[in-house]
Amino acid sequence: MKKYFKITSLLIILLLISSVCFAANPVAKGDATMSLVEDNKVTTTFGKYGEFEKKMVQIDTTNKTIDISLTARNNQEVAEDKAGEVVLLVDTSNSMSTNQVSVNGREMSRKDLVLDATEALIEKLLDSNKDIKIGLVEFATSTDVNKEGTDDDAKIVTESLTNDEDVLASAISSVREDVLGPRTDVEIGLEKAEELLATSTNDDANKYIVVLTDAVPNTAKGVTIDFYTEASADPTKAKLVSLQEKGINVISMLINISEREIVLTGRDEDATFKTYKDVANYVFGTETSPTAGPVYYIDDNEVINTVTNQIYEDLIPTNQYALTDIVIKDYFPQNIIDNFDFAYLTKPEIGNVTAEVNKNDNSITWTISELKPGEEATFTYRLSLKETFSSDIVGVNLPTNENITIDYKENGEDGDQVKDDRCPIVNLDVPAKKEIPQTGSNTSIISGSLIAIAIVISVFSFVNYKRTTLK
Repeated sequence: MKKYFKITSLLIILLLISSVCFAANPVAKGDATMSLVEDNKVTTTFGKYGEFEKKMVQIDTTNKTIDISLTARNNQEVAEDKAGEVVLLVDTSNSMSTNQVSVNGREMSRKDLVLDATEALIEKLLDSNKDIKIGLVEFATSTDVNKEGTDDDAKIVTESLTNDEDVLASAISSVREDVLGPRTDVEIGLEKAEELLATSTNDDANKYIVVLTDAVPNTAKGVTIDFYTEASADPTKAKLVSLQEKGINVISMLINISEREIVLTGRDEDATFKTYKDVANYVFGTETSPTAGPVYYIDDNEVINTVTNQIYEDLIPTNQYALTDIVIKDYFPQNIIDNFDFAYLTKPEIGNVTAEVNKNDNSITWTISELKPGEEATFTYRLSLKETFSSDIVGVNLPTNENITIDYKENGEDGDQVKDDRCPIVNLDVPAKKEIPQTGSNTSIISGSLIAIAIVISVFSFVNYKRTTLK
């Protein structure tokens, strides 16, 4: 009896072995056909301007290859050098020369403070754009009272617009020594600045006037003395609007504009506005609602930063948005790893990609330290069916990728991770004339035969056992 049970056990073991041996068979690459089931192009965003794209570039059904490209781009618009021509319009009235200020441990006049900042701005502009043209105009009122409210209230310091650093340095030195007059005729200063811009032969250049003053207009063209009424405010405001309508951008920096009440000895009744700030807001507008272009209301210790950073950025915008530390991981299914060869066709123009597939998680990793506005990078890899592959992947849809993850930082802060599992899907088949052993064909025949034999032996053993027992 034991002998028969041993035989039965052996047959069952053979049955299990046969199931394993015939579960999957190698198939020759040349015997298979490949077809595209789904293209599944991926386009997704990460962060405010980041965009990622994965797509099938080509499928070669004859050679059984799939070419896939990965692209990362920063869609922020590239900031152009907006400032083609700039006139710096500097207030040289008495208040600029007589007001002494202390900034960063240095004692100086407000005019020298503004001119120091102006020199730094000129240097920075020329460093960023060698083709930029700059001019200098000063304004106040004429030292001759009879000439107040005339063209003598302002002076063009540079004969023309220039990018010659020596000429501009000499112009700054000249302004340091000048005192045009006691009051502030902003209107004529704006006219002289426009006149200097008109000497340009470049009609396509963006044009700017930068007003640097510590006062509000108290005289204007044709007005000899004005006690802060619309007589000088209206013409100045109208000139600002006119410049804007002509496409000339005006940036205004007003220093220490007081919110105290206007005090005029014996003539209080002539003041239309209550405070000096009222006049400034009426003429130049507020920071949130300017008359014509950006307006900065600041105090003395903000002059250098405002001129060299904020006004500079108004003239030549820097890129405030940063897209950095980008890590893109592309994961592959195990059946792709087992049955396809992986190879790069191109490498990315920006960043680095791992040399081969990481077998620990079946991924490749693309790292980009920074993707600047307007930049785009792409690379392409190929999946090639191996010369022999498992019959397990015949007749089933095969996603070429398992998942994509994108990690990144925006302006130094971690962004939300992006995932996407869309990918090209292919199918492998074997024509009928190239019939291959599949699970459940030879295996089922052999398994069925072994089971039948096992049953016969079991029955025979049982009958024989009964006979022996009855005896």
